[in-house]
Amino acid sequence: MENDFNLDFDLEDRENFKINPEVWLHTLLAIVGDKQKKEQVIQSIMQNSGFSHDKVELILRTTIGILIHQTRAN
Repeated sequence: MENDFNLDFDLEDRENFKINPEVWLHTLLAIVGDKQKKEQVIQSIMQNSGFSHDKVELILRTTIGILIHQTRAN
């Protein structure tokens, strides 16, 4: 699979920061489809953000829902 991620970005430039919603959706679906990987990602986000397990799961579900909507709209 070709790497579709553009690694030349500046997170400080929020106005011009864009992602490829199809690639991110595919990646997140692959992560949540693998129970072990999902738990690793959740634990990592919890450690870096201070959010609870339930909050991280909500964030993942919401993000996937938004990405599904964006990819369908295109």
